[in-house]
Amino acid sequence: MAKPRELRGWLVYGTGVAVAFLMLAFRFHYVTGGVVPPFFLVPWIDIPFVVAILAGALAAVGLHQALWSSLVRPGGWTLYLASLLMFVVATLFFYSIPSHLAATTEFFLPMFTAAVVLYVYVPALSYESRVFLGIAVVGAGVLAASSLYGPLTGAAPILNPIIFATIAAEGLLLLLVLRLLQLTVGKARPAAA
Repeated sequence: MAKPRELRGWLVYGTGVAVAFLMLAFRFHYVTGGVVPPFFLVPWIDIPFVVAILAGALAAVGLHQALWSSLVRPGGWTLYLASLLMFVVATLFFYSIPSHLAATTEFFLPMFTAAVVLYVYVPALSYESRVFLGIAVVGAGVLAASSLYGPLTGAAPILNPIIFATIAAEGLLLLLVLRLLQLTVGKARPAAA
């Protein structure tokens, strides 16, 4: 059974996910409604961007609380960073969905589904199961390959900040879950006598 601090952390993480859905609603409102969002200092720091930062901050605090007992063990910070990056990748998917709707609707359902799966899958990493980590490695690899497909075929500019940030976050996520899998497999080996 989860300790109260861990449970509180998962509730804060869930609040971060709810705020990410709110960010998606703001993005849909401003992109599909043709309304220019209010911004702070520079045009790209608009309301959805600020809400996305708030969602990330809530997720970071929630994950720190939820994984607090893991942070003192070897690989604990790798688990924390992989969990947070999984949230970041899902939020970047949410952030870019309305931009894809302006051009084509074929990316809407896969991106939305991938983001929701990533949000829900974050707690599975904390089980330190080789099966769950193997699924995470394969999933992160598929996401990175599919995100690279557009820029490599010339269908999307790789220097777009959202596309570049998504590819970079997916690559780092893949490295972190591979490291977690390596640490988990290393724990399972019996010590030499």
